[in-house]
Amino acid sequence: MSPTTKPRDFALRELDAKRLPHWPPNALKKHKPTAPPADPRDVALAEHITLGVVTNLLLLQHLIQHYSGRNLKSIDLVVQKVLAIGLYQLGFLDRIPASAAVDEAVEQSRRFGQSRASGFVNAVLRKATRDSAPTLPPRENAAQHAHLVLSHPPELFQKLEQLLGKEDALRFCEHDQIEPPTIVRASIEKLTASEGITLTPHEHPGMYVVSGAKRSHLAEFANKGLAQVQDPTAAAVASQLALQPGQTVLDRCAGLGTKTLQLRDAVGETGRVVAMDPAEQRCEALRHLLAQRQIENVDVHAAAWLNDLTDIIPAQFDRILADVPCSNSGVLARRPEARYAQTPAALQSLAKLQDRILADSAPFLRPGGLLAYSTCSVWPEENRHRIDAFLKQHPDFELLHDLSTLPSFDPDPTRYHDGGYVAVLRRK
Repeated sequence: MSPTTKPRDFALRELDAKRLPHWPPNALKKHKPTAPPADPRDVALAEHITLGVVTNLLLLQHLIQHYSGRNLKSIDLVVQKVLAIGLYQLGFLDRIPASAAVDEAVEQSRRFGQSRASGFVNAVLRKATRDSAPTLPPRENAAQHAHLVLSHPPELFQKLEQLLGKEDALRFCEHDQIEPPTIVRASIEKLTASEGITLTPHEHPGMYVVSGAKRSHLAEFANKGLAQVQDPTAAAVASQLALQPGQTVLDRCAGLGTKTLQLRDAVGETGRVVAMDPAEQRCEALRHLLAQRQIENVDVHAAAWLNDLTDIIPAQFDRILADVPCSNSGVLARRPEARYAQTPAALQSLAKLQDRILADSAPFLRPGGLLAYSTCSVWPEENRHRIDAFLKQHPDFELLHDLSTLPSFDPDPTRYHDGGYVAVLRRK
């Protein structure tokens, strides 16, 4: 692993791997892979730049066209991405002098095979440092403001406006531009603030806003079972299942196991949790964490469908959690690239998968047992519509209650939460 990798170069690689508006992936496929920087601080800077460019992409693309006087289609993809990184540094980061940011962009264009365009990069960024910023649509012009200032595609804003009305749709988009706080689920009796780290109680009991913690600190908290990074909306899902010690529970879409650990805490050492996920890499990471914490009553299986596991799992479960793949429309502040994928085709494909997961899970719930269906989406077609469709096909189930949550519009970190949905079903 090269110790000399520059944060901007790693950020360029990360951006090039993503499918974004006007930016198909892999424009750098002819260049050698770029290893992560050796210094964790440089990795953090690269990730900050990557996230910032994605979050403000439509604005940055507008600025590229404004300062260059050219249409995006006439500018090489690699050059566009170099310019976006440079403009993001100029407009949103203040630790690097403007002249240094420009010089870095020029050198980066040369490193990635764009020597002939280096003068163009220099001219565009020098103009950005010298000229006043272009006039952007005011907030009163809601759709254009959301598009160019808040980098939300017009189709997404229109969908939000239909769901929430114009003002709350704007507030939703403004929420997505704010860097989310780090929130952990923790027992304050076990977790005490280390030097330079502060813990502030969140309005949601058992949750704390963490400031000053590095990634290594958060990993150590998790490995020791002291605290787990989790949003309050997601953390509240497990409590909907009325879990009891000794129960047998299925975590249907376990991912990295954040909710798996919640389920295990609730059923205790006398209970049993079966966690499954189609990605072997995620399953292996969860197994490693469980081994570190010496948790033995959680079984982890790499599988997409329960019928593939019938020989090694219980025939029925007391509780099932189906935290299904979704559009991530309720967590666009944390996953900004998802704002560019809120298309009818994508939602239709996800709905089919969500229906299939529910149908696959249903036979494995014991009579009288509870199934929690959850998403991090705000769209009814991924939420209540899926439950209504399921109940039509499964009359032996009934809906006990459901809850839709919008992202918080309050800037106070202690009141911050993502959007999401949870429905609790009981098998009759």
